[in-house]
Formats: sequence, C-alpha cells, structure tokens
Amino acid sequence: MPRYMMKVGLVSVGLGLTFLAAPVIYCDPVTSKTAPSATIPPPSQGKAAPVQPSQPLPPPPSSSVNFYELTFGTVCGICAGVFVKKGAKAVAFVMGGVFVLLQYLGSLSLVRVDWNRTATRFENLFYRKDATGAKRPPNVGSLFRWIIDFLTADFQQRASFVAGFALGLRIG
Repeated sequence: MPRYMMKVGLVSVGLGLTFLAAPVIYCDPVTSKTAPSATIPPPSQGKAAPVQPSQPLPPPPSSSVNFYELTFGTVCGICAGVFVKKGAKAVAFVMGGVFVLLQYLGSLSLVRVDWNRTATRFENLFYRKDATGAKRPPNVGSLFRWIIDFLTADFQQRASFVAGFALGLRIG
C-alpha cells in the first residue's frame, strides 16, 4: 500500500508541475470592423432561399477609465489591488501545497496531524463574537472592510484608492 501511495503522490506532483509549465494562451483582438460575408449555397430544386450576410459587429464599448486622469489614490489602489491578488494566489498555492504534503506524509504514517486542534486554533484566530456572543466566521465583506481599513489608515485619498483597489483586483 505505501508503494501505491508513493506512485500516486509522484503522479500528483508531476501533474502539478505540468500545469505550472503550461503556456499562457492569449486571444487575438478583433482587427476588422466588418464580419466576413457568408457564402451563398447553390440553389437546390428551385427552392432557393437567399442567405443574408451577417451585420457587422458593433464597436467595443469604451473604457470608463481615463488613463490621463488617474489620481495618486487610484494609482496606489491599483498597485495595492494587484499586489493583494497576486499575494493571495501565492499564499493559497503554498497553503494548498502544505496541506497536500501533510496529507501525503500522514498517509505514509510519517506524521500525525490533529485536524480538530488545527480547526480550533483557526477558529480562535479568525472567528469573531457578535453582540449575542455567538462566534461568526469571517466572510468576504468583513475581509474586504478590514483590508481597506488597514490600507487606508491615515490616507486622505480613500475614495479614489478604493476604486483603484477594486480595479487592481480585477486586472491583477
């Protein structure tokens, strides 16, 4: 059984490395404003129905971001948003790798992880008590508010920073 688990672990690591080495695929933008004309099939048995060529595509919508009028708060927000998104991905990748490694080592009986104790420590660290005294897990809204409050402490351009931060999370 341990040999089987070792093979499964090796295959999992190999597949993970394959996904990391995969090339990034970029889509080409639409270069022409007119769609290619449809070909008309030859008439059959006197029941010819002409095919109408498709209408040209409408122009893409213009961006609501004017790159010539970005404020200091917006630029800081964009940079912070990109940094937070990339950092969160890196932390999630590392934490996932640690979890998989611990599970693998546990399956080989090299380590024993007390997941109940780990869950209790997580709850004590991140859960908050509400007005009734019940423990509440963190949600996306409370995390976002905490990050914004942390990043905009003593920062005057809060509104433009928040808009830039949201844009940075989107483009990051």
